[in-house]
Amino acid sequence: MKRLVLALVFAIVPAALFAQVADRDVLLTQDGTLYMIESTENDGSAPPAVQAYLRLTVQRGNQRTSTIVPDSLTAGTHWRPALAYDPDSQTVFVFWLKMPNAMSSELLLASYANGQWQPAVSIDNQPYHVRFNLRIMITRRVAQLQGDNTYIDVPALLVHAVWWEQAYRGESAHYALITTDRGKTTAEIHDMNEFAGAIPFVPSPVDAKFNPEILKHPAFVDNGTQNSVDVIFGDTNYAVFNRVTLKPIADGRIHIPIGVRPGGPRIPAPMSFSEDWTGRISTITSPHNNNLLLYNTTAQSLSYIMYSSGSWSSVKTVALSEKLSADAAVAALGRMMNQ
Repeated sequence: MKRLVLALVFAIVPAALFAQVADRDVLLTQDGTLYMIESTENDGSAPPAVQAYLRLTVQRGNQRTSTIVPDSLTAGTHWRPALAYDPDSQTVFVFWLKMPNAMSSELLLASYANGQWQPAVSIDNQPYHVRFNLRIMITRRVAQLQGDNTYIDVPALLVHAVWWEQAYRGESAHYALITTDRGKTTAEIHDMNEFAGAIPFVPSPVDAKFNPEILKHPAFVDNGTQNSVDVIFGDTNYAVFNRVTLKPIADGRIHIPIGVRPGGPRIPAPMSFSEDWTGRISTITSPHNNNLLLYNTTAQSLSYIMYSSGSWSSVKTVALSEKLSADAAVAALGRMMNQ
């Protein structure tokens, strides 16, 4: 039985997971500080059991400093980092994946403020579960239950995380609500399909060469509030994208209430998508309608596909150069979606 489980795990781990692609996340704060977290292969400076560790670089004007995430110096591969920032406490949060071997992974969260790291917290750690495509977001308010059974928003720093997870039972997007109370950090974890509502009668039609990778990159999108998050995530069983709104409440404990929270209509996958996109696939939404844009960058180009007026465009590609960087191309896509 154990051999069967191992075989299944190896079968579901995507080849792209082990590909040599740029493994970093970048965040720019309103005060002009640039943070970059990057997974770095061990060049012999870390303990031998460490295959890759994380380095945070902080740049303010012309001043640049870097620091290694202490808890990434443990045995295994530390990679797929994601960043979030809380301006009130001037705290950077790093969410990443530790893989002690090819069959298991652990989700870790650490914070950095005033030049000091806090010990990392394990969010989830299960054998034969592989996670990737991590994202993280901060909200600063929560709806708190009052004595008259109404709710009012009160200050609260909450960390939200999403990722794609594969195991022998199947694969799907997952979500964690991470809270800290009296120094104790807890994580409430959900399969995102719990919030998607009634399943479709039949899967959306796709071509034989359809690449389901495009469905495996859950993303947070701005909904204009500080007490909830919107998540767009794919369903590989039914070839659709779902959008849900998750609003935590505090009624003795902070949690996501049971029930469906649709944040928009279900969108069928682009049936003819067969591009070999590797690395991160990112999402941009329109603030005016249900338009959705997905893009992928390489060193040479940026490719994107857009859902508008009920249908998908063909994949379009923009060549990158010294005059057009990836950041500039992404900014142009954002302006296009805001028109």
